[in-house]
Amino acid sequence: MNCKIISFLIIISFPVAYAQPELDIKPNRIEFKDLFNRLDHAYLINKGNETLTIDSLQFKESLYLIDYDNNEEPPFSIAPNDSVKMSVILSGFQIITISDTSDTIYVYNDGINSPEPLRVKIDFFEDEYGDFTGTVTDSITLLENANVYFFYNGIYLLDTATTDVNGNYSATLPEGDYTIATEMSGYYVQFHDSTYDPYFAKIEELDSGEVITINFNMLEIEDTNFSVSGSIFDSLNGTPMDKGIIIVRRGKHVPTMKPGASLLLDTLNAFAGLIRPDGSFKVFVQQQNYYYLQAYTNYFLPGYYNDEGVASVYWQNADSLLINNVIIDKNVFLLRDSSYGAGSIAGSINIQKEGTQSDLEGITLLARSVDNGALYSYNFGKEDGAYRVSNLPFGTYELIGQKIGFDNAISQVVTIDPFNTQIINITITFTPTDVNDELPLPDNIILHQNYPNPFNPSTTISFYIPQEDFVELKISNILGETITILIKNNLSAGNYNIQFDASNFASGIYFYTLRAGKFIQTNKMLLLK
Repeated sequence: MNCKIISFLIIISFPVAYAQPELDIKPNRIEFKDLFNRLDHAYLINKGNETLTIDSLQFKESLYLIDYDNNEEPPFSIAPNDSVKMSVILSGFQIITISDTSDTIYVYNDGINSPEPLRVKIDFFEDEYGDFTGTVTDSITLLENANVYFFYNGIYLLDTATTDVNGNYSATLPEGDYTIATEMSGYYVQFHDSTYDPYFAKIEELDSGEVITINFNMLEIEDTNFSVSGSIFDSLNGTPMDKGIIIVRRGKHVPTMKPGASLLLDTLNAFAGLIRPDGSFKVFVQQQNYYYLQAYTNYFLPGYYNDEGVASVYWQNADSLLINNVIIDKNVFLLRDSSYGAGSIAGSINIQKEGTQSDLEGITLLARSVDNGALYSYNFGKEDGAYRVSNLPFGTYELIGQKIGFDNAISQVVTIDPFNTQIINITITFTPTDVNDELPLPDNIILHQNYPNPFNPSTTISFYIPQEDFVELKISNILGETITILIKNNLSAGNYNIQFDASNFASGIYFYTLRAGKFIQTNKMLLLK
């Protein structure tokens, strides 16, 4: 009797044990040999005969960036006998200690083996450190709880410090080149050396054992009537960015004040804000005008805001905003870059026209691979015309210079290889064209793109009229037939936000037309149900 029972149990338990997902990682060990070899791959393989779910990963987020094929994000599923390629970039190479050289990434899943380990070997580490110290004030008061940000190579946010009750801060960081910013509620974000434009932030070279003192004198925000807010997202999967900088720059060429005391007395031309851990931002400007929004963060290409809500690396695909009150929900979408090497390209910027230092304002340099067309890294031109683009893998590149109102400037082609890792003396020349980004002043009638767009079922249509006028705002279908009139009346000068509820209409393309005096403009919008 006992034998029969045992046999029965074996028979029914065997299929249960067999019918399970099973994760296998091949190879089960990755290695980063040097700064030029900071990208490696492993495959997550489902050896079982049921669908496998990858729940999450446990790893040091300060050291690694992890991507998957088809832009997957955990949790995701892998079919039996199928696999997903996982790419691991050693992004935090600046802060590797000897204890990090032998590491493990754990993959949690619903299979037999959970968590499954992926061993990591790193063949180098950082043991040379220096210190930044300083004080943050507003000329009168020592500012407590001001945040100080340290950007490695000017673009990678590496660490943050907070001031004490006496306005003092300190930070111990690996040696390297840094730009530094400070932020506090009620004040404009300021960059070293007394500039509000992150492009013109002075680079400080920190050597091992060195102590550098950087003090800040912040400017208080006196007028909070003009601001813009929104969020920054990964354009591929919609994940919010948890760090970085948003720049709000005037959309027409206005002479830039030179850094120094005079800058604090005049109207600023560029403003900045820090991206919050939830991806949100808010930036105040000093006066109403048209502005471009540009964001950048670690291991993403810089990107501009546009009305379509798509990634826009180039200013030519961006839309400027009229900031004449509190503007909300202006989101920026960014593309990942491919910077995982240790090569660099440096040189100077030349603009072939008579002018002042303002000509060098707002210049972005992008490294484009000649072999595959991908953009690999970026940086910004400084006020003296110098630039350096770093973290480039071996390959052949050309640099693209971007400046609002100018055609792209393209450098000569250069190659980074084991014998030429640091390329210098590459000049990028901007040539005057008939490109003109002068925008109508706010005393003209302005009809904005509806938001959101596409929408379901309602959207907001915003417009501005500089003086009292008879205004008509109507909606028409793709056949040109008027389906509703939202406004047909005399309106006073000012900004208007009109809600359009399309609950009773079918999905499709619609048009809204604004008439005011001799002004008439029609914009397209998309209803998706």
